[in-house]
Amino acid sequence: MPVAIITGASRGLGRALAGALARRGWDLVLDARTARPLRETAAELESYGARVAAVPGTSRRPGTGPPWWRRRGGWAASICW
Repeated sequence: MPVAIITGASRGLGRALAGALARRGWDLVLDARTARPLRETAAELESYGARVAAVPGTSRRPGTGPPWWRRRGGWAASICW
């Protein structure tokens, strides 16, 4: 299965993109600043059969965000909105 890493995934374009990819069989790693809407989004996308990891945090400021983001140096491995 292909995997997409999407920031800003709990609303707007990020959520729409995550939904489109989940319906097409992609697995997802989702990031957003607010945990509750992110968990709700993840639960919805799992109903399509996607494996979803929801990681609250921010990718906008250097040195912040989830550990996987900092290890990979940021923007190179993700779709950002």
